[in-house]
Amino acid sequence: MEQTSQILTKITCPHCWEIFSTDQTLYVSQHPELLGDPRLGPNAPLRFLPSRFRVDGAALDPNGFPSLQLACPCCHLAIPRSLFEMPSIFFSMIGAPGSGKSYFLAAMTWRLRQLLPQLFHLHLTDADPQVNLRLQEYESQQFLNPDPNCVVQLAKTETYGDLYDAVVREDQTIYYLRPFLFSLVPDRQHPLGEEAWRVARTLYLYDNAGESFLPGEDRATTPVTRHLALSKVIFVLFDPTQDVRFHRAMQALSGPSLEREKPAQVAGMVRQETLFIEAISRLRRYAGLGQHQKLPAKIIVVVTKQDVWGPLCPDLQRVPSEFWRYISSDLITKGSGASAGGNTAARGEDAVEKTAILRSSLVHTLSGKVEELLRKISPEFVSAIDGISGDAVYIPVSATGGNAVTDAQGRKGFRPKDIHPKWTEVPMLYAIATQLEGVIPHTLNLPH
Repeated sequence: MEQTSQILTKITCPHCWEIFSTDQTLYVSQHPELLGDPRLGPNAPLRFLPSRFRVDGAALDPNGFPSLQLACPCCHLAIPRSLFEMPSIFFSMIGAPGSGKSYFLAAMTWRLRQLLPQLFHLHLTDADPQVNLRLQEYESQQFLNPDPNCVVQLAKTETYGDLYDAVVREDQTIYYLRPFLFSLVPDRQHPLGEEAWRVARTLYLYDNAGESFLPGEDRATTPVTRHLALSKVIFVLFDPTQDVRFHRAMQALSGPSLEREKPAQVAGMVRQETLFIEAISRLRRYAGLGQHQKLPAKIIVVVTKQDVWGPLCPDLQRVPSEFWRYISSDLITKGSGASAGGNTAARGEDAVEKTAILRSSLVHTLSGKVEELLRKISPEFVSAIDGISGDAVYIPVSATGGNAVTDAQGRKGFRPKDIHPKWTEVPMLYAIATQLEGVIPHTLNLPH
């Protein structure tokens, strides 16, 4: 059976989060004289609701120029065409300033681009390369840098700048957070490859500056955290090096203080559970949840800088570096409820032997070890997580694999040749496996 795609009838804008009908979609004029948009300013191309089309589906603007670029009818910001062909899924990422979000995000997406096609027959591509440009630059600086000895320092996520779009609505300028947008599509060798059109997704990933979660920072003119109410998964980054108690524990274990972050540097930082509690408070308001209701979103706590604090949890040394293994394709298709008929034969016996599954049971085992450590040293943070989620998972990661260095100009960063991410792909693999049934087969959804 051939794969067929269908145009969705309802779209959720990744910028303003309004839901609109497909027939309300605006197009972006390509004619150089058609400038000026009431919501985006005098230099923005005109947005228009087309009444004329070419045979190939391109809309004709008022001056007769063809246009294929689409825009939201509510905020007028450009949106990719993939949103109309694949259902969307929202993921959000929150963390305190300095928790390593930029480094983690770059390492995670770099690893996923390589591992998803190789292991799981999935393709993670940029749904909008322009929107994802900053992330591509982060990846290139660290993993495709022509000078492996230079010191790379990624810019921190800001509360303003090129990650935000200004839109005028009801005489107010509103700043919307620009998400990263990806297409997640199975190939023909995937166990559900014959149904790729049904299981493919557009993935919205939001990365807020830590300062966005300070009390009072979410206003009508800067609604930059309201995506939380739509998110199926919330990645909560926790940085143990910002807790002086971890420094004391490390000193008791090995003598010298941590080199990456000295206790004097972290003592004045905002307590991480405070930002998390504020974020969840907003989520409850946006989603209309009561104070005692558990969140519908899955909470994945990403415990960063594992290469620094890892000695406090010796069990980590015995965990394998890879969280996947290979299994018969027949078991995967039975576990996911899909039919293996024809698909297995098309791939051949060799392919059947090399079908990967995520070891989610190993993730849970590791999670228990890390949670136990956090309960001893930062119990108030774990208590805050317990208050809103009964099944949170704790995953340790190292985005760089080592300490920062300082170059001759005094700039602190990491040399590309020394960057060796560890487990950075695991949080997203686990999120996809548990939220999109059968897309990434895992141990907990296979028959016993």
